[in-house]
Order: sequence, then C-alpha cells, then structure tokens
Amino acid sequence: MRIPCTLIKLGQSKAASSFLCVAALLLASVPQTKAAFSIPAPLVSTPTDSSDQQVATSGNNVYVVWKDNEIGATSLSPEIYFVRSTNGGLTFEAPQNLSQSSGTPGNPRIAASGQHVYITFNEGVSSFLVHSEDGGMSFLPKTNLIDSGIYLGAAGWLAASGTNLYMVWRQSTAGADDIYLARFGSNGTSFLGSQNVSISPAPAHSIDPVVTASGNSVYVAWSEPVTGNSNDIIFRRSTDGGVAFDAPINVSNNTGLSRFPAMTADGTKVWLAWTDKTPLNDDIFLARSVDGGSLFEPKVNLSNTATNSADPTVTAKGSAVYVAWSDLPAGVTTGNLRDIFLATSADFGSTFDPASVKNVSETATALSGVPRIAATDPLLSVYWGESLQAGMGTQRDIFFSSQELAIPVPPPSMLSLTPGAGMQTQSVDVDLTGSGFQSGATLALSGTGVTVTDVQFVSPSAMKAKMNVALTAAPGGRDLTVVNPDNKSATLSGAFAVVSASALRLIDIARTDVTMGAGNGGFLAASSSNGKEGANSSYKSLLAHLDNAEKALLQQPPDAAIAINQMDAFYIKIGNLAKGKKPEITTALYTTLYNDYAMVMGNLGGTVKPAH
Repeated sequence: MRIPCTLIKLGQSKAASSFLCVAALLLASVPQTKAAFSIPAPLVSTPTDSSDQQVATSGNNVYVVWKDNEIGATSLSPEIYFVRSTNGGLTFEAPQNLSQSSGTPGNPRIAASGQHVYITFNEGVSSFLVHSEDGGMSFLPKTNLIDSGIYLGAAGWLAASGTNLYMVWRQSTAGADDIYLARFGSNGTSFLGSQNVSISPAPAHSIDPVVTASGNSVYVAWSEPVTGNSNDIIFRRSTDGGVAFDAPINVSNNTGLSRFPAMTADGTKVWLAWTDKTPLNDDIFLARSVDGGSLFEPKVNLSNTATNSADPTVTAKGSAVYVAWSDLPAGVTTGNLRDIFLATSADFGSTFDPASVKNVSETATALSGVPRIAATDPLLSVYWGESLQAGMGTQRDIFFSSQELAIPVPPPSMLSLTPGAGMQTQSVDVDLTGSGFQSGATLALSGTGVTVTDVQFVSPSAMKAKMNVALTAAPGGRDLTVVNPDNKSATLSGAFAVVSASALRLIDIARTDVTMGAGNGGFLAASSSNGKEGANSSYKSLLAHLDNAEKALLQQPPDAAIAINQMDAFYIKIGNLAKGKKPEITTALYTTLYNDYAMVMGNLGGTVKPAH
C-alpha cells in the first residue's frame, strides 16, 4: 500500500527545489500500534533520482544522507543532501545541500559520535569530508581527503567513536586490491595516518570493506578470495584505536561466495552479517562475538529462502539486534520486484525467530533495496531505496517505515549534587550524579533568585552546571529537577541551599564591636604584664572565631556548618569573659557582642543560645 502526499517546498538550491513529503512524515512517523510498522512512505519525494541513502544515529538524533539529481538542471547535476531528526525519527528538518557542487558528487557515507556528524562523498578523483560539531545543525566547509592520500571510491566506509573517526577503502597495491584504514583524532581534524589492514598477496583482490568502532576498539571486515574456498569474510580487530591489529579471522569460512559484509558493535559485542552462496542461492548470514572480536560463534542463516537475498545491514540497541535485507516476497520466485525484510533478536543476537521476520516494505509494484536501520529510544525505523511505481519511470525515492519500540525508557534519577550550597551573589559550579540522563537534558531549581546555566551532559550518569545565586534569593533549601528531551523527569528534594550573604556583613559588625570594645577599656586593664597578655590573647581569640566563620562562608562552596560552629565558639568565649574569667569584659560589651552573635546565628539558620 502506498499513500499520496502533498509536496511542500522547503528550500531552494541552484534553479530547483528540494521537497519533503510532509503528509508522509505525519503518517509514517506515528505508528499504528506498538507492534505494527507504519505504512511505508517517502522520506524525500522528488521527480528526480534519489539513491545511495545512508543512515547514522547518535542518541535520539537520526541522520540521513543521500544523492539526488536536482530538478530544473539542463544536464546531470547530482548533489549530496542531508536531513536530521532530533526526536528519534518522528519528524525531520528541511534538507541541506552539503556538496554545493558543479560536478558529479556521489557515494555518500556517514558516521556520528556525540554531537559530531561526519559525511564523506566522492567527486571526480577526490573524496571530501564535511563535519558538523552541533549535531547536524550546520556543517563546516568541506575538506579534500586527497591531501591525506585518501580516495574512498565507491567502496569506502566510515565509523566514529569518542573523538576518533575511522575510514576504510579499497586500494590497488602491487597487483592486488587491499583494504586500507585511516585514523583521525580530535573529532576528525587531526589525521593520524593510514595502513594496509588486509595485505592481500597478488593476484588476490580484497573488496567490500566495512568498519565499526566501540570505545577504543576498531573492527574491520571485508571479502577476500581464500584458497579452497571462494571469497570469504575476513575480520580484524584493534584494541588500541586502530594503531595495531590482531591476526585476521575467517568468519564465513565455507565454499560459497561470501560478500557484502555489514557490521556493528556495542561494548564487547560484535555482530557481522553478509551474503553467502553456500546454500547455492544468496542468503543472509550472521555471526556474533561476545568477547570483543576475539572469537565468533557459529554463523546462522537468517533469510533461508530459495531466492537470492541481498543488501544486508545490522544494528543493535540494548539487548535488541536488528538485521535487514532485500529479497523477493514470499511465493515469488522470478523477477526483481524485491521487498525489505527485517529479523529481530531480543537477546543480543543469541537467537532469532524465523516466524518473526517482517516484510516492512510490502509492495508488489516497485523494486526495494539497500535498507538502512535507525534504532532510537522512541522508534525503530527502516529506510530503503525504492523505484517509483509502474508508469512513473525508473526514478527512485527514499522510503521508510517505523515501529514504536515497546521497551519503555526509564525516567532519570538523581543521587547527589556537589556542592550543595551557594551564597547570595555567588556563582557555584556543581556536579550532578545519577542515572538515565540524556543529551539535551535541562536542570531547574525551585523558587526564584537562582538561575541554572552552562548545563552540560557528561554521560548518562553525570551532568555539570552553574548555579547563579542572586542577592535577592531567599535563604533555604531548593529542589532540583532534571528533565530529559523525552519529557521524563526526576526531582531531588533540598538538593541546593541558598546561604544569605548578609551573614558576612553581620560578622563584620561583630568584628568592629570587638575592636571598639577592647579599645574603650572593655577588656580588664590589668596592671601586670600577664594580664595585658591575657587581654590581648582573648581579643585575638574572639577575632579568630569571627575570621574563621567569615572564611567558611566565602569559600566555594560556602560551609555554613563551620561558620555556625565558629559562632558557637565565639558565644562560649564571650560568656566565659562575662563570668569574670580574666580578662573580663563589661556587661554592656557582653550584651553588644551577644546581640551580634544572635543576629549572625539567626541569619545562618543556627540555634541561638540564651544569654548568660
């Protein structure tokens, strides 16, 4: 089933326009039920040929890149286009033309890590890299990879992990085709070198390279002729960011023709899919490693049909593993009107139920191929290329279908905020610990007078921020609330306390009263030198308690507990002096200093002890 759509102009490039099918987005992005896939609809609909679609995700951001011939051009005029979704694929923003070329760019590839999005494409004898530092909102000017000796060609592939970017491609070397890997650091800005990872002896030809990465581990796979077999799928891993690689592993290792590997990794788990002709026709096989690519479990046939399966792709999220491919629909054995099929595992790829394989395209009038998968918190989406229906020519569009994921995403939780207090007029840098934090989460304190700025997502268990306390902020505890982009939230009661800055002024008044009292003869003017030394010692002791209380309130963060403790010591000292212990203070001075003590303690929220 296909739906008509109303085309709405989103942007102008050269003399022509790109369009997004809004009706399709609204219908296709809202699943009919939690268990069903939405009706397939075009992501981008133009009267020209859309192809070479590639998809990447980072958190709940979905990025799609493809090649499209601009309408209105008098000759072949392809460009590389990009769209992004920031809500898991529910809706997409307007397309961006990334190539802006007068040539013939093609073969786009994409990878993402955090807020960094990397896209490459070929044009002429060069490969170009464009890089976004803000989650695909904007892109830096393209750079020519030929300056680093890299031409990706039609067989290039990308992967990103942390601040590192990896590229693989096929390159002819001494009569053989080898697979090369390049490493970039500093979010793609620093070229770290390249190396031959296949080292195939002539006349062998290594083809179909793919790369994926997780943490500091980098995995490369390709197809290569093996003595006694046809082509097999060869795999190598690096555990030091692509500097050195372990010995190759033959993962397919059978007599059938094994080609077109697809791969993903998460933690120490690696999933590798490919097409294999061992059953005499092409089927989709999958092998899994649970030890970071050191060993692979026995391969399994996921498609297992009498027709030829093609175009494998694989992705994983949590315990779910998804593998998609193209094949003729059930009951059809001839022709090339293929559909897109999806197999799902709920136990990290340990088992797949053949009965649960889903035909997500379901059309008998078009050729569907080259599926790509995006798994986010709200949606599982499959994207593919599809030739237009009969009577509309051979042009292709990019279609997609989505399923609402039934696995609930838990709300965030908070454990601690450090430091937990700030004084009026101060700005305090804080660290928040907990779980379930998402990129883009916001923080807010209850009450007024304290603003939260510089919120930074560090990891799902850590965030940073700055608490800016105004002079008018009322002293006392505040509740902290974190809200994730999916609107799930958590509140930590009394997480942050506002300390009044007026306590400092009151301490300064008390210091002045101590000094004036001593100067006006408030301290006993003993005739002996010991008496004078005692008077001086008591005077210094009172000032020391006030100084320590002040320092406690001025430090970052303020420590009201220490300040209260020092004021209690001040109270005890003036009480002892008032009781006649040498040197003594007058009743009037005691009353003045006690009142100072009571005002400071009251402002700090401490317990005011009675006068002697």
